[in-house]
Amino acid sequence: MKIALYASGHGFGHATRIAALADSFIRFGIYVYLCTDRPQFLFQELKDEDYQYREVCIDGGVVHAENLVTDLPATKLELLRLFSQREEIVAREVEFLRQENIDLVVADIPFFIVEACGYAGVPVFGVSNFDWAFIYKAIFAEDEEMLPVINTIWSLYRRMDKSYLLDLGSIDSVPGFKNPAHGGLLSREKNVIKDIRHEYDIADDEPILLMIFGGEGTIDLPVSEICKAWDGVVMTPYQATDIGNLIWVSPDEDFLSLIYTADLIICKPGYSTFSEILALGKSMICVPRKNYPEEEVLLEGIKDYPPAVIVEDFPQDIQKIRELFAKVPHGDYEQETSNSELAGKMLSEYLKIKYPEDRLISVCDLGSNNMNYLLYNKSREELIYRTWCSTYLGKDISDGLLSARSLVRAFFAIAEILNRDQCIHSEKYLIATGVNRQAKNASELLNRIKKEYHYKTKVISAKTEMNYAWQAALPWMQQGKTNVVIDIGGASTEIAWLGAKEKILGISLNFGLQSLLREEAAGNSAILKVRQDFADLPDMQNVNIIAVGLTATVLARVLKKMNYRQILSSTELVIGHSEIVEFKSALESEDTKEYKYLMNSEFELSSIHMAALVMEQLLDRYDCWNFMVCNDGISIGYAKWIK
Repeated sequence: MKIALYASGHGFGHATRIAALADSFIRFGIYVYLCTDRPQFLFQELKDEDYQYREVCIDGGVVHAENLVTDLPATKLELLRLFSQREEIVAREVEFLRQENIDLVVADIPFFIVEACGYAGVPVFGVSNFDWAFIYKAIFAEDEEMLPVINTIWSLYRRMDKSYLLDLGSIDSVPGFKNPAHGGLLSREKNVIKDIRHEYDIADDEPILLMIFGGEGTIDLPVSEICKAWDGVVMTPYQATDIGNLIWVSPDEDFLSLIYTADLIICKPGYSTFSEILALGKSMICVPRKNYPEEEVLLEGIKDYPPAVIVEDFPQDIQKIRELFAKVPHGDYEQETSNSELAGKMLSEYLKIKYPEDRLISVCDLGSNNMNYLLYNKSREELIYRTWCSTYLGKDISDGLLSARSLVRAFFAIAEILNRDQCIHSEKYLIATGVNRQAKNASELLNRIKKEYHYKTKVISAKTEMNYAWQAALPWMQQGKTNVVIDIGGASTEIAWLGAKEKILGISLNFGLQSLLREEAAGNSAILKVRQDFADLPDMQNVNIIAVGLTATVLARVLKKMNYRQILSSTELVIGHSEIVEFKSALESEDTKEYKYLMNSEFELSSIHMAALVMEQLLDRYDCWNFMVCNDGISIGYAKWIK
């Protein structure tokens, strides 16, 4: 599934909201295109392989003069120039949407993309706290010549398939949005906060004042007096000289980490700034601009946020500035964001439009190391999209019990996916394998998933797992060959083949990647165990080996040095014996730089090394030079089997 996210070329707020949504879609296994001319550093939290940045100018917003004052003549000229290029812009975007087979467009809040989606037959959703019809109607209230332009923008917004009104906005600020749904608060989130104090050599007890004014322009404030009034350091991306406690930061610095670290923030009204301050519960002094319509709704949105002080005329005297600082409340005021919830709502609405009468099923395959998820259209027998997460559920098993740490870790990893799936109207199934068959307390996790997410859960037998693996591998089977299917898990490995009368036969071997790594750690030869177990497999000739599931996908990604998108789009993926030998040689010589960047951890590198060795043993057992990779696992086999 592919979603194109369009952000207006005005300030940073539209782009940061789109970045927050993009992150949630990516976490749900969806590939995204970011279509904007906003700087790429705004998207630095996203992994490069999960999205494509497409630099494109599709609107201009409002042109600012000095101190962020609206320049009406320049804004009018820019808007009329944009409309003179309407046909060219729409044609360009139609070509892009068709060429890349985009499934859904989300706009914040360019208007010409709505027209392009109409021609391309792609659903388009709008999301914002205001629309351009609202802004332009206010600033051009005295200019009748602009009325036809504003009406056209309004009418384009009305053609959107769905719209969402964000917090820090009002129904009056989105006149073009037809029956907008509640969108909540969107804010970028960080997995890792940069240590700002260490990087800038700031003592732990030194108070930090951050002065930021959005992505455009500056604002007229008494910087020298502010610095003298503040008992600590002042950080800002705006140049100033000869001020001892002022630290200049680059405009592309990690501002989420700056906001997180700051004790107080001085800012202008702006969605991205406000949303990140609210999400982190920080104290702020807001200095409004004059006569800019969005500010009215932004300021209304923070009126009930206790640690926000609005100052129309900033004091110029040092003592009065100190008194102002003393008025600002401090405390724990974090506001909940709606990133994942809104992404889930959008997916649900898209599916209603795309498949209004179809039967959709969500299937999770919970193994010892990972959980695979897929959304499947049972009416059409086709995959809509899939994703997975690492749980390491069986990593710490001892005496037949999963550790409390493993159960909690796995649940929160799974919840990342299930929270989004909750918004989708589908039948929900979870099948559990591997360590779930072995652990006496595996039911604790399954019961929690059943209770909180209403999934039908069951632990399936090894024989049933083989049947589902066989179903998944059917498209990769070759006529005239003896097809052998292998599914390497964390705790067990299943191998299946056809016996007499086309009956699926197989064996479940008592080893997986985790158990083999434990063997190695204990000083035993894991490969000797694999070789001995494979020796018990029946003799077969003219064998075609098919490796199914996530282990095979990750192994292929590493050996082919490709990203997941490339691997998942490969329909006939073959791995040769020579590629395994090359990988082994690199690891043995410790020359792993070609492969390490593909891994998330040393544990994953060790696991994939073990998977490569297992496949090498199977190739040797049947005198094969290569094997095929089936990215689909038992989850799709189950989806195909279910009635």
